[in-house]
Amino acid sequence: MISVGIIPARYASSRFEGKALADIFGKPMIQHVHERACKSKMLSQVIVATDDQRIYDAVKGFGGNVQMTGECATGTDRVSVVAEKLTCDVVVNVQGDEPLLEPEQIDMMLRPFVERPSVQVCTLKERIHTMEDFLDRNVVKVVTNLEGDALYFSRSSIPNTPINKQQIFDENALVYRHIGLYAFRKEQLLAFTSWERTPYEIAEGLEQLRFLEHGVPIHVVETDIPVIGVDVPADLERVKQILEKGGPHF
Repeated sequence: MISVGIIPARYASSRFEGKALADIFGKPMIQHVHERACKSKMLSQVIVATDDQRIYDAVKGFGGNVQMTGECATGTDRVSVVAEKLTCDVVVNVQGDEPLLEPEQIDMMLRPFVERPSVQVCTLKERIHTMEDFLDRNVVKVVTNLEGDALYFSRSSIPNTPINKQQIFDENALVYRHIGLYAFRKEQLLAFTSWERTPYEIAEGLEQLRFLEHGVPIHVVETDIPVIGVDVPADLERVKQILEKGGPHF
């Protein structure tokens, strides 16, 4: 199985312009993401996809593989544009704003494609441990069936309020946060980006629902490795603090 990791990266960002090039101990953030993705044992290659010359030049500068695209509505669209030209079986959308990405998380998503030929799309989830996260609409929740395939993704608090007999948050409750890393069979990714947006996708503001509304299952693998994204400058400082303390490790 030939698997390729594609990192969509843009310069414009309403909350943190130019974050792909934000300096983290002498390296732009996109370089940290690229280097960590390259540590995956199952990816054949890693490519940065961008429409910005500054990002293109930065990636070229550290010796990374980078391709220019036109303007794209979403990161998934940008990944699809590059993937269409590649000879590969599976494509991983590696988020360009997660400089602490653990390579093992990529491999966790890729193994089901080998073990179960029927798998078309795979993503990750982790347990929710606080009521604050459970109620937070920015924390996307996912409910799965007995086979580990997604039944639904929502910003609402699903499946039910996890309160125990003591009326406090039940840490054993089956409530999960979706982690926005994806692996797709190439053909399924290309089909996805050819479809119009769907009703529940629009209602929730979650593009992965487009797959479910078209009857395409999404397999969800549980991980206990937290993912820390950089959305605002304060997140960047948190990342630096973690790295200063020596973690995370490959």
